[in-house]
Amino acid sequence: MSSQLVAGQPLVEQVIASHLESPAQVTPGQIVAVVPDRIYVQDGNAPTIAELYKKFGFSGARSPSRVSFVFDHSVLVAQTDMADRMAEAHTFAVELGVDIQRRGAGISHVIAAEQGWFEPGSLVLGSDSHTCVGGAFGALGLGMGASDITHAMVSGSTWLRVPPTIVVELTSQPHEAVAARDVMLTILKEYGQAPFLYKSVEFAGDWAQALGTDEAASLASLGVELGAKCVFVARPDGAVPAGTAAGVERIKIDLSTMQPVVSAPHLPANTGGLSEFAGLTVDYAFLGTCTSGRLDDIREAARVMAGRQVHQDVNFVVTPGSRNIYLRAMDEGHIQTLLAAGVLVTPPGCGACVGTQGPLPARGDRVLSTMNRNFKGRMGTPEAEIFLASPRVVATAAVSGRFPSLEELL
Repeated sequence: MSSQLVAGQPLVEQVIASHLESPAQVTPGQIVAVVPDRIYVQDGNAPTIAELYKKFGFSGARSPSRVSFVFDHSVLVAQTDMADRMAEAHTFAVELGVDIQRRGAGISHVIAAEQGWFEPGSLVLGSDSHTCVGGAFGALGLGMGASDITHAMVSGSTWLRVPPTIVVELTSQPHEAVAARDVMLTILKEYGQAPFLYKSVEFAGDWAQALGTDEAASLASLGVELGAKCVFVARPDGAVPAGTAAGVERIKIDLSTMQPVVSAPHLPANTGGLSEFAGLTVDYAFLGTCTSGRLDDIREAARVMAGRQVHQDVNFVVTPGSRNIYLRAMDEGHIQTLLAAGVLVTPPGCGACVGTQGPLPARGDRVLSTMNRNFKGRMGTPEAEIFLASPRVVATAAVSGRFPSLEELL
């Protein structure tokens, strides 16, 4: 039921209006029932959904061909109880007759992009908050909890409140070492979540529109950290005409003074310029996740690591976002470069991000990661300090054993 997005109207309203049981115009604040094009479930929520099915006597899915179960959070399971939960989730998915993306296929949000679930104008529900990454591809991606996903699977529809739209127009060009995530984290630092809570954020301007697909996905993935209901990123081919609606709230942000940033424990908003952290030692470097585990991210890490070695005091882990990314990175020689440098390359998936599998950081470790969140205990070790930065910063730190200066990035 995806439809072509047109200029001049808030994108979220276009998508919602086209997914009503009887298509009609909608307005912000309106409560509506919509029919999604796709529903996907990640393995962390699958057992809970199975329990809800059992509790309420549900059976089957309304449209099983539109439902996928993705096993991405617990790929290398090292605990018997978790292994049992994954086995139960797999059995449940088989009983439902839905599509199953097995361990090692990759992260749900990355697979959704690769397999075309995020078509422009489509409406996709995912049992993970970072489903908002769909906005990089013109899809309305909505992260929902287990009970809402269960309802959508059984009934074939869900309800929501139409969010208002805010356009973030990004002007000028930032420093050459600035990544999309640096821009988003700087916005979060300077504005907080209040202006964006439960809003559809449309990123517009020449810089946003010129972003490569992987960088646009990184920007969109962090939308939930901004407090947004959903995000859209203008695309160069015009398929996502973000920022063109009249009569909506607008913020204009000048990128010319932006520098690479680091988020310190224990909030993404706890952000400062890279120079504030330069020289701090690093114990564990991690590159991956739905925010920065794509091919361009791995290319960047391989470029930094080429002909060099991981510092003797650093554990550098790289987790590709999908099997397809892993294979393409191998074809281009990047995996070989990373392995030769002493990097630990793991099977595709969420990796160490959520702490349900290794490699876990040790107590007291200072971690520098490309993840989306650095909440206390996020990687399974509450006593570890988690800092967030771009792939270039993380890879450079893995070589030197410390946070780099801006000069070292160049």
